[in-house]
Amino acid sequence: MPIFPFGDKNPKIDKKAFVSPQATIIGDVEISEGVSIWPGAVVRGDYASVRIGRRSAVQDSVVIHAHSEDNPAIIGDLTVIGTASVIHGVYVGDFANIGEGCVIFDGATLGEGVMLTPGSIVPANVVIPPRSLNSGVPASQIRELSREEVEKHGTRAETIAYVFQKLRHWQ
Repeated sequence: MPIFPFGDKNPKIDKKAFVSPQATIIGDVEISEGVSIWPGAVVRGDYASVRIGRRSAVQDSVVIHAHSEDNPAIIGDLTVIGTASVIHGVYVGDFANIGEGCVIFDGATLGEGVMLTPGSIVPANVVIPPRSLNSGVPASQIRELSREEVEKHGTRAETIAYVFQKLRHWQ
């Protein structure tokens, strides 16, 4: 699996995380317990840090990059980042669900339990309130999410983590 230092910064990957052999991890990256990094994903902490919270899922072909110390990429616990999304120097709270093909630019903040529909774009420095459903280009709030809807995000992340734990044992 391609895991590379960047200067004196080395990735730190919890032994209970799953990183696909087809994923690339570079530099100042910390991957917590139970995280799954799917094939084709690139997680680059070359100029700033990337932190991925426990049991979160980074699906196929996702790019997470932090290229400014002012904007590290922080991904909360039990968060799902959908296929082919691009995350650039943002804060994403726990229980978030980022749909496929979303793009989130530097300095944006997504509160706990936020859901972005597929293809949404969040401009730089935008703050999206907790427990809200957002959609569009640029993303705007459609409605608040119920507690049950937010809990489903965590359940989905837990299911993905469970599947990848099984895959780890099959290797």
